[in-house]
Amino acid sequence: MFGLFLLYLLPKSDLTKLMKKLLYFIAPIILASACGSHGVTEKLIEIDSLIVKEQIDSACVVLNELDKVSMTAEDQAHYYLLKTRLGYLTNNPLPSDSLLDLAIIYYKNEKNQHKLADAYYYKSCRSRVDKDYPQAIIYGKEAERFAKNTNDDRLQFKIAENLAYLNGLCENDQLQLQYAKKALELAQKVQNKNWIAYSYNSVSFALANLGQYDSAHVYIEKSVPYLDYVYDYDKAAFLTNIGQLYKEKDTKKAKEYFEKALQYNEFPETFEHLADIYFAEGNKEEAYKLWKKAITKESRYDKSNIIVSILSYDLERGNLDEASKNLDEIIAIKDSVITALKNDTIADLQIRFDQETAIRKHEEMANSWQKWLLFAILLVTLLVAYIIIKRYRDKNRIQEAQMQIIDLMNQIRAFEAAGEKDSEAVRLLNEQVSEAMNQDAASLQQGKQLYDHVMNGGTVSSWRKKDFELFIDYYTAIDFKTVSNLKKTKRKERLTIHNLFFLLLKEMGFEKKEIARILGIGETSVNTLNTRTKPIE
Repeated sequence: MFGLFLLYLLPKSDLTKLMKKLLYFIAPIILASACGSHGVTEKLIEIDSLIVKEQIDSACVVLNELDKVSMTAEDQAHYYLLKTRLGYLTNNPLPSDSLLDLAIIYYKNEKNQHKLADAYYYKSCRSRVDKDYPQAIIYGKEAERFAKNTNDDRLQFKIAENLAYLNGLCENDQLQLQYAKKALELAQKVQNKNWIAYSYNSVSFALANLGQYDSAHVYIEKSVPYLDYVYDYDKAAFLTNIGQLYKEKDTKKAKEYFEKALQYNEFPETFEHLADIYFAEGNKEEAYKLWKKAITKESRYDKSNIIVSILSYDLERGNLDEASKNLDEIIAIKDSVITALKNDTIADLQIRFDQETAIRKHEEMANSWQKWLLFAILLVTLLVAYIIIKRYRDKNRIQEAQMQIIDLMNQIRAFEAAGEKDSEAVRLLNEQVSEAMNQDAASLQQGKQLYDHVMNGGTVSSWRKKDFELFIDYYTAIDFKTVSNLKKTKRKERLTIHNLFFLLLKEMGFEKKEIARILGIGETSVNTLNTRTKPIE
């Protein structure tokens, strides 16, 4: 308040100068603040681009330099997603998914299916790291569902590859093959050699797990030319996989791949496969050494077979002390039946997820169709109601016009009977008749044209049912008594529109020959009509 009071005391010219100086000082700050948010958005897009180019270190540097204070809600969600993504790409995932969950809430509200697919993929990765494979597959399937509505091949590839890997872990071999082939199709579509290498390897092992070894060898052979495009940290696994497939058919080649794999990383499974070859060749001591190395390596790999092999060797050689050391580890081996049941449950879980997704989609479509069907029924109902009401009104209008014309025609006949056929009164009455037909019931005018057509020698062979009705409506207007009497008279057969028209032709004075010409039938048929329309005496 004191500051405002001082400003009030300043002269107007000084106050203006002060305000200009303040404006020069504040404007850059406001502009910088406005540009700050835009700059963050651009930086986030740049990080996405760097990740696609596999420049992970550069992406991390840019992410760490971001000003999180000036972020919008959209920028924050994108930042959380990228931070999670880079955590997995650098093998240093975040301790929890709390940030990722915030991003998911935002993207759900925005209905951003692309970002949701990416977020659920990393939720699946988190569960995979935690060895919660059922939950990992649920998140993976959720990611797949959202990714279907995008055209992002990279996103769809990594989701398919993830689901292939998860099913491989759970021994759901058919599902592993399904997703591995899907990943391979995407890899070949964009001709990404890194993707192709991983996909060939995945397809090969799915086929091997299904017992299709010949096909598995075909795909593993295809993967060999792409080994240079495999990441170094994965080469040991790749080479071990290739060696494993050669293990039964070409032990020499298998050894080469196993030994090369150990140059990159010493996996216990690589030692075990190599030991199996030496043991089969009779070099049991070398096999024993490799088994001992394998047992010391930290890994999630199931070492039960290795322990059994070591124990068997010790018992065979009489090394009872060594055998007793490994006995406790053998007792701790998990029951394979329980594992199999767990894997079957996971397979059922996926099938149920697919079924529920399909049912949900079907219900959405059904609801949509129901809405359209109700709308169509309502529209048809309104249309039918409109037609019925219109016909009712038209019929009433015609009847009113008929009664009016009948009254006018009776007056005309009375004048004609009195010998005043050409009088002014008759002329005026005829004008009223024409006006009634033109204005009050246009259909009567059409009936009059059809009547004139017959009177002038025309035929009715091309007439439709509606034409006969229009003719009869007009005739009713000019001679209501005759039509009424014809309808009331009882006959052998029901009086149809055509039969009534035939009787009216007779009333108009046409002979049998003329009636046959008008109707386009033979005279014998006219006799038949006479019989059918004969009154009952």
